[in-house]
Amino acid sequence: MQRIFLKGIKGGTGCTAITANLACVLKKSDINVIAVDLDPKSDLGLHFGLLWKNTQGWSNAENFDDVLKCFYQDNDGVIFLPHGNKIPTPTEINGLIDSCKKLDTPKNTWMLFDCPSHIDISHYALDENDIVVELVNCDAICHSLIYKQLQKLKNTENSWHHFFLVNRYNSASVLEFDLFSLWQSTLPLMAPFFINSDEVIKESTAYRNVALNCAPYSIANDDFETLAGWLVSKAAL
Repeated sequence: MQRIFLKGIKGGTGCTAITANLACVLKKSDINVIAVDLDPKSDLGLHFGLLWKNTQGWSNAENFDDVLKCFYQDNDGVIFLPHGNKIPTPTEINGLIDSCKKLDTPKNTWMLFDCPSHIDISHYALDENDIVVELVNCDAICHSLIYKQLQKLKNTENSWHHFFLVNRYNSASVLEFDLFSLWQSTLPLMAPFFINSDEVIKESTAYRNVALNCAPYSIANDDFETLAGWLVSKAAL
C-alpha cells in the first residue's frame, strides 16, 4: 500500500480538491484508491457526490468495525471515508491512520489522506515509504511559510518523502511567475511543475464531481495526470 498525505501549508490552498481529483485520475489508471478525510471540515465527500445531509463519518464511530461501515464508493470506483462531524484527538487520528493498514486491499492500493492545514505533518504516524505533498500558493505568505517549514524539517527526525507543490498557479501574474522561478531554483523539495488555476475545479465541485468527469480535456485534468504520474515515479524509487 502506498500512502500519500496531502495538506495545505495554510488554509485555502485547495488541498481537498487536489485529493479528490488525484484519486479519480489514479483510479482511471487502474490503481485502486482509497481517499480518507482527516479534516474536520469534512468536505472531501462533496467531490465524490456525497450529499450534505450525510454528516456521519469515521469520527462518529466508536471502533474500527464501525469505521468500516462509513466507507462509500463513488461512480468512478473511488472508495472514500468521510470525516464526520466530531472533532477527534490527535491520538484518534493516528489510530485511524494506523488501523487503515489493516484494510484488506490489493497490493497496488493507494491511500490518500486529506489532512487539515492546522496540524503539522510531523504529528502524524508516518512511515519511511510515505509521501507528503504540502500545497502552496504563489504568494508572499506561502513564501514565508515554506522557509519556516524547511527549518522545522531540518530539525525533525523524519524518514518520509516530503515535497511542496504549487496549486492554483496563475501564469498571467508576474509575481507568481517570479516566485515560482525563485522556488524552483532555490528549494530542493519543490515539485517541478504546478497545478494551474482553472475554473473547472469550481464548476466540478458545484456538481459534486471532479474535473475529469466534467471537463476531461481541461488544463486542470492534464495537471492532475501529471501529478499522478510524478507520484507514481516517486513511489517506485
